[in-house]
Amino acid sequence: MAEESFLANLPEESLERLRNLAQPVHLAAGEWLCHEGDQADCAYVVRSGRLQVVSENQVIRTVRRGAVIGELAPLTGGTRAASVRAQRSCHLWRLGREDFERLITTDQQFALALCRTLGAKLAEHRSPVARARAARTIAIVALDGGVSTDDLAARLASNLASAGGAAVLRAGDFAMHDDHLAAIELAESASRYVVLSGGDRPAEPWTDAVLAEADRVIALTRGVPTRAWSAHAGGLRGCELLILGASISAPLLETFAPKIVQTMPGDAALDRWADLAGRRLAGRAVGIVFSGGGARALAHLGVVEELRAMGVQIDRVGGVSMGAIVGGVVAREMDDATMFETFNRYFVEQNPSADYTLPAFSLLRGLRTRRLLAEVFGETMIESLPLRFFCVSADLNSRSAVIHRTGPLDEAIFASLALPGIFPPVPTADGRLLIDGGVLDNLPVETMAADAEGPVIAVDVSRGEVWRPRRVRASPWQARTRHLITGQEVELPRLAETIIRTLAVGSNDTVAAARQHADVVIRPVVEGAGLLDWKQLPQMRNAGRTAVRELLKSDAGALQGCM
Repeated sequence: MAEESFLANLPEESLERLRNLAQPVHLAAGEWLCHEGDQADCAYVVRSGRLQVVSENQVIRTVRRGAVIGELAPLTGGTRAASVRAQRSCHLWRLGREDFERLITTDQQFALALCRTLGAKLAEHRSPVARARAARTIAIVALDGGVSTDDLAARLASNLASAGGAAVLRAGDFAMHDDHLAAIELAESASRYVVLSGGDRPAEPWTDAVLAEADRVIALTRGVPTRAWSAHAGGLRGCELLILGASISAPLLETFAPKIVQTMPGDAALDRWADLAGRRLAGRAVGIVFSGGGARALAHLGVVEELRAMGVQIDRVGGVSMGAIVGGVVAREMDDATMFETFNRYFVEQNPSADYTLPAFSLLRGLRTRRLLAEVFGETMIESLPLRFFCVSADLNSRSAVIHRTGPLDEAIFASLALPGIFPPVPTADGRLLIDGGVLDNLPVETMAADAEGPVIAVDVSRGEVWRPRRVRASPWQARTRHLITGQEVELPRLAETIIRTLAVGSNDTVAAARQHADVVIRPVVEGAGLLDWKQLPQMRNAGRTAVRELLKSDAGALQGCM
C-alpha cells in the first residue's frame, strides 16, 4: 500500500537528513494527532505504531510504520481534510513547512519517494473498490501472569506456514527498542507472515514494539487480567480477545473494548481456534452473508445445503433480519436436516407472525418470536459459537448500525429482526433503541469484507417481484368491504408487507453492495413468495438450491476460490 512505501524508498542519506530536520513526536494509544479543520502547516512520517484516519466519525483507513501523513499540507496550506488519532502507541517525525520544502528542493531521492507516494495514493483513490488489507504481522500477548504466548504463537505460525511461510519472534530475544523494530522489519521482509509472541508484561520495550507494529493483536486471558494490563488497556482496543474459559465478564469487555471475543473452554477449542485463525489470517476463510427478506430468506437454507454438498467450508457467518436467524443456525453448525426441521417446526407449524396485539407500539408483540429464538438457541453466547458470527441492528437514537459480535445469541438476533411497526423496538441498558438492521443495510457484506479474511459469498433475497395493483373478482360484499377499509377497489399489499417494502426503500442498495464487496453473489428467484408466507418453506429451499446450481452453470469457476 502507498502508506508503507515512503520510508522504504528513502536511501540512508535521505533518512539521515530527515532525522536531523524532523521533530520527534510521541502519541499514546487513543491520542489525537490532528483534527479535521485544523490548520495544515506540517507533514508527519510514521516511525512506528498505527494511526487511524477519521472522517465524519468513521475510520476511513489505517496507516502504519513508513507512512507519510499530510504530505500536501506544507505545500498547499489550508486545513486538515480529516482527523488522525493513534490506534496504538506511535512515534512520528514532524516536518514543518520550511524543512519540508528544503528536503524537496535539495534531496532528489526524498522528492522522488514523495512523488511515488502521491502517485500510489492517487491510483488507490481512483480505484472503484478499496479492498481491506489482510493482516501480515500478528501479535499475541497474555493479560494474566503465567499464561504463555509462545505455544499459541508456534501453533498459529504452523498453520500459516502453508500459506507462504511464517516467522516467530519471541519476547526477550532483543535488548533495545531499535533492535526490536529492526528484527520485525527483517522478519517481514523474509516471511509472508510474522507472529510476535509478546509475553505478559505491558510497558516493556518488546511488548510496546509488538503492540505498535502488529496488524492484528490477539490477547489471551483466563478472565482476570493483571492490574498492569488494565492500566494499559487503551493499547489493546479493537483486539481479538481469547478467554481461556467458558464465560466472560462485562467489566472485561468494557475495559479492553475488543472487536472479537472467543471463549475457549478447553484445549480442543483452542486447537480449533488456531486452525480457523490460520485460514482467516491467510485469507482463506470463507464468509457468507445473508440478507433480510422475510419468508423469502428461507431460500438461504437451500443455498447453504447446496454449498455444503459441493464441499464449501463455511468459516464466517453474518446476517441481518431473517438472514440473522439463518446465520445463527449455520454458525452453530446445525446439519441440513435439523435446519430444515427447525424452520418447519417454528415457522410453518407455529407461525411466529400470528402474535397480533393492539397496534399502539407494533402489530406483533414479539413474544412468539422471542420464545422461538430462546428454544432454538438456548443460552448460547455469540462468543462461544464454533464459527465466527455477527448480525446487524440499527439504533434509532444514534441512527447508526450496531454490529453484534458478543452476548446472548437470541437477543442479538431478535434486535436484528425487530422491524419497526411489526415488532416493538428493543431497548438496551446503555440507552440504545434497536430495530431491524435491514433499515440501514439489508446485505452487510461490507462488514464481512472489512476483515479481509477470505472470500465473501453474498446471498440476496431482498428483491422480490414488483407489486402491481390489480383489480380482482370479488362478491359485492367483498368489494364493499375492501372499499370501506382501503377506499379503493384494487388489491393492495397487507400492512405488514407495506411496512417491510417501505423500510427497504431506505436501506443500502444490496446490488451495489454485493458488487463492491462480495466475491460471489447468489440471488435465488423468490418471486411469488409473500414476505410473511412461511408455508413457502419447501419452495424457497428449492429456490436456494437451484440458484447455486444455476450460478455454476453460467460460471463453472464461480466458487473456485471458496473450495
